[in-house]
Amino acid sequence: MTSDLLQIQGGDQALLLAIERHSSGAWPAPEVVSLNGWECRFAPASKSRRVNSLTPLEPVKGRFTQTLSVARRLCRERQVACTVRVTPAFQEEDLASLADEGFVQKDTTLVKILPLGGVAEADPAVRLTAPPHSQWLTHYARLTQMGDAEHDVIDSMLSHVQGDMCLAALTVDGEVVSLGRSVVRNGLMGVFQIATAPSARRQGYAHRIVQSLLHWGRQQGAMRAYLQVVADNIAARSLYRSMGFKTLYGYTYFVKDETAD
Repeated sequence: MTSDLLQIQGGDQALLLAIERHSSGAWPAPEVVSLNGWECRFAPASKSRRVNSLTPLEPVKGRFTQTLSVARRLCRERQVACTVRVTPAFQEEDLASLADEGFVQKDTTLVKILPLGGVAEADPAVRLTAPPHSQWLTHYARLTQMGDAEHDVIDSMLSHVQGDMCLAALTVDGEVVSLGRSVVRNGLMGVFQIATAPSARRQGYAHRIVQSLLHWGRQQGAMRAYLQVVADNIAARSLYRSMGFKTLYGYTYFVKDETAD
């Protein structure tokens, strides 16, 4: 975890909180426990760490030790690893306690933003639809080789999204090769679950999906878009950089698995 990921300009604190709350509603965990300004999120059947982690929103200073203790107990009861999302809202002095308690640092994700003042037109070949999402999810499950249990929990999560949702699909030669999803709420747009068939990558399909979603979001009144990309995903980072996205902040996961204790 590099210290620069814990630094963010004061004027961006409100935007960070808005993005975190928007993301929570656009990718909603089935169970959420509020703890001292943190959210302990649970979706055990999903591989997504964002919905299986302790996330700071407006954490109460000096209460992290107590908060972590409760979170670890809740995770043991549910037989899931305890995962902490360290964002710039996290108090830097609490990092040492994670290491002391045996938490292991995992991957880092970058949150990128883009003003939506003059986005290009939607690609006419990209199909944009409103919910229901069942057909879109069937294609997404195929592209990502998703198991039945994860399919079911994502089905439930997408049924409880807060905001206006758009589902994008691009078909080539009769087969869906690329997908994406977007949610607009309170003038903010999030882009999620961009997926392309392995055999169809590096052909510009993801760019066409994202561009079309951005155009839709602007039509819904969104002024700014954000997305989240794993720092090690060089190809995706290059794509989003070419579209004008810039990094606002990053977050890192710290994990301790006590399910066998």
